[in-house]
Amino acid sequence: MIIRVPDTLNADHSEKYNVSIRLWPGGLSFSGYMPSEIDSFFTDTVLLDGNAPLVQSLKEIFFDNECLSYVYNSLYVISVSGKYTLAPDSVFFEKNKDLLFSYCFQPGENRRTLFQPLTPFGSSLLFDMDNEAYEFMIRSLVNPRFIHSLSPLLLSWRKKSLACYPKQIYVVVHDATLDIVCFEHGEILFVNSFHHETESDIIYFIMYVCKQLSVNQLEDSLSFCGDKILCRKIMPVIKNYIAQVDFLSSKIEQYRIALDQEMYIDVKTLIECGL
Repeated sequence: MIIRVPDTLNADHSEKYNVSIRLWPGGLSFSGYMPSEIDSFFTDTVLLDGNAPLVQSLKEIFFDNECLSYVYNSLYVISVSGKYTLAPDSVFFEKNKDLLFSYCFQPGENRRTLFQPLTPFGSSLLFDMDNEAYEFMIRSLVNPRFIHSLSPLLLSWRKKSLACYPKQIYVVVHDATLDIVCFEHGEILFVNSFHHETESDIIYFIMYVCKQLSVNQLEDSLSFCGDKILCRKIMPVIKNYIAQVDFLSSKIEQYRIALDQEMYIDVKTLIECGL
């Protein structure tokens, strides 16, 4: 499982790069760039063996790819998980993160609760991760920072919402889950994850949330991102009910992609918002 990286990325020059490792149930992507070089962006993806323990797959990938052990200017580990919740600063303390998380989700076997402060929201984002995978990455990476895939999106969408009065609904479509987020003039009205098995499930959840939030069919907007194929199938149906529907591009204006790979919207946003 070899990850393709530029020839310029080596142990002698790695500290010039900002990189991220995006980890989801089916795979791992490794992306990076040098802030001063417009052609330096790269990204590549390897798929994981769903029948093997996650930590075993990670060990094999790290063994095959020396670049994962380099020292970088910054290194983020982006966890893609449908289990997350926002905990207000008024009730959140690091020592009670497991208790707060258990109010929302049944504690999983060999899972670790992580948290990420989101200062503009006056909250922390709590999420979980495979404990053995976390321990292995802590030992194997140099100064990694663990974040949830939704956090850079929330921060970016809040900034955009501050300049808009109609509601903005965002739908992030993954293979088996979708995230629905709603903002109104900088205030987050709704954020939650849903499991889906069919396209009809996705349409149902979107329309249900829009009804609960009293979405204006003409003035409010709905933006899709994530699985492009699924989104393209669903968008025409949603357009029958909501006038302003679009798909968010994952292209980066500041950097040209060096390798022919699909870009993830959370990786793109992480770069743009400078988390």
